[in-house]
Amino acid sequence: MSIDERELVVEMLLSLKSFFKFKELEEVLNITVPTLWRYVHGDIKPSIDRARQILSKLLDQEIVNKLKEKLVRSDDEGIIRTYNIVYNTDLLSYASIEALLWAQNMGFSTVATVEVDGIPLATLIAKRLNAKLVVIKKRKEVGYTRFIEVSYITQAPPEVVTLYLPEGSIEYGEKVLVTDDLVRSGRTSAAVFEVIKKAGGRPTGFYALIGIGDDWKPIIERYVGSNYRVLLHITDKKVAK
Repeated sequence: MSIDERELVVEMLLSLKSFFKFKELEEVLNITVPTLWRYVHGDIKPSIDRARQILSKLLDQEIVNKLKEKLVRSDDEGIIRTYNIVYNTDLLSYASIEALLWAQNMGFSTVATVEVDGIPLATLIAKRLNAKLVVIKKRKEVGYTRFIEVSYITQAPPEVVTLYLPEGSIEYGEKVLVTDDLVRSGRTSAAVFEVIKKAGGRPTGFYALIGIGDDWKPIIERYVGSNYRVLLHITDKKVAK
């Protein structure tokens, strides 16, 4: 697929200026503030080679770690709240570009997620990959009579949850990128993978905005091997949305 790295640089700078001062970006990129200002406002565009260099620096772990420091906050009880992370449009834009550059040559024709909080990220990634969006739900969609169903037990509190996907939503053999806002135990993700497999699709990649701890890794790797990405890794498991 064709990607204009120069346009992506502008989009990413527009998103990151919500979190960083231009002086901070100047230090990371070694580009003067006036030049960055002109990029953001569309007065000039970087060359293709320079755009690729800028993207590489903006996606470096140093920037990701700084984003985590700025965004991850806990309350008086030490519980990390994620609502303002998973619905932050500038972060979602940044993440979708990161996902695009990682997944662009993997041949995904479908992006799948489970309702509800993963939908914004999945929508942006599907749009960038020019892929179909599939939302797996926890209730039967009105107007359909036949569904692919998979049940699983949540971790806390323990309860049985059933996921539903209308038959025909995924064509046989389609390569599917599974996305989610947050992965912690991996149980929901495993159920999503199973729904896709029962529907005839091939879940071959996974992308999440936030990963809590490491319990989820063996489960994700069971389905997609090493073909997964998590933008923000949080070691503390005391998390609430």
